[in-house]
Amino acid sequence: MRPFTILKSAALALLLSQSVAAAQSRGISTIRDAEIEGTLERISAPIFEAANLPPGSVKIFIVNDKTLNAFVVGRNMAFHTGLLIAMDDPGELLGVIAHETGHIAGGHGVRFGPAASASQGTAILSTIIGIATIAAGAGQAGAAILAGGQTIAQRGFLRYTRGQESAADQAAVTYLERANVDPTGMVETLERLQAQELVSVGRRDPYTLSHPLSSERIRSLERRVAASPALGRIVDAQTRYWYDRMRAKLRGFLISPARTLREIPDDGSETALLARAVAYHRTPDPQAALRTIDRLIATRPNDAYYHELKGQILFEGGAAMQAIPAYRRAAALDPDEPLILGSLGQALLALNQPTATTEARAVLTEAIRRDRFNASAWRWLAQAEGRLGNKTAASLAAAEHQIMIGGSKVAARHAKQVQETSPTGSPAWLRAGDILAEIERRDALDR
Repeated sequence: MRPFTILKSAALALLLSQSVAAAQSRGISTIRDAEIEGTLERISAPIFEAANLPPGSVKIFIVNDKTLNAFVVGRNMAFHTGLLIAMDDPGELLGVIAHETGHIAGGHGVRFGPAASASQGTAILSTIIGIATIAAGAGQAGAAILAGGQTIAQRGFLRYTRGQESAADQAAVTYLERANVDPTGMVETLERLQAQELVSVGRRDPYTLSHPLSSERIRSLERRVAASPALGRIVDAQTRYWYDRMRAKLRGFLISPARTLREIPDDGSETALLARAVAYHRTPDPQAALRTIDRLIATRPNDAYYHELKGQILFEGGAAMQAIPAYRRAAALDPDEPLILGSLGQALLALNQPTATTEARAVLTEAIRRDRFNASAWRWLAQAEGRLGNKTAASLAAAEHQIMIGGSKVAARHAKQVQETSPTGSPAWLRAGDILAEIERRDALDR
């Protein structure tokens, strides 16, 4: 298993991360987006708290795949975009989150199933965990996880036992009750999956493969839910609001623009305007996209994500200078969001002016300090350092970028340049050594 590459989607705001090894040939990718990640973290937080999981201890990933699936490895949780788009009610997704949290809190082991087709998600998440560990500096641990990912991809997919599934169901109901959420959505999700399983011929969603369904399991969950004191509680308005926005944005980016514009009327609602703004941008119709995003900004002038989206529309339309004020406004409204900082740095770099390049270097350095897993930000930082004449820093940033996208030969060349030009034992020299050691381990795995 190799690290993933972060690619900027030609469609606009979503950053697609391509797994270089098992996933590359299948076109499997993960999505980085500040708003969507923030929404999933926001709605998951009460459930993680109910399970006594410390804040920030569970990392959420989004897999760009049309199938219905969610899975965990360790304290890393992944959701397929097909699942996020398909669920109309946030209660259903909250049920899935609670169930996967039950597996985490229960420390459930896994066994391997025979259907290799469902190993894709496991391979991706193993890749993500591995590169995240390497990026954090734990090279040996990262290499071990990557090697484990290879074995998992070869032998099958993560599959829980029926006992573990039932235990996770029961724990999930408890967490939802503690979070004041009606657990009915869990039953509805399982019934939906079971119905699809019964009518499908030759195709099953990965979720039903890795999370075995049974009528008894569903009946047991129904009995527990029927007696729940949280029955009938309505999902709070804020959760519903952000959930609907997330699905609108995903639809705009992942469903054809023509279909989005046809199926979502311009009724003035925020979700309709958001989906249509993205669809216009992808058409492309930049003027319609800008008119639509300006309507959203007029509704919520202090919404960082709307300003970010305007910046992206302008930047990807070739107007970097005009995009910078929108990105600056977004960064001012949400100064802790590294993905927004990364986009601002890219726009500054695009001006190709010394003052802007100096600022871009500072912005990108801060973005990477907050999120080392953004390969594109490393690439932009390498460009900034190179323009400013900082050859060693440029080589180190380029090595970081290449090790994440699977370019071992190029990464090794840059890392060796860093060691040749840096004092022995300096931070840059040591980091370059970590990268070279990782390349050697990776080459050994390939042999």
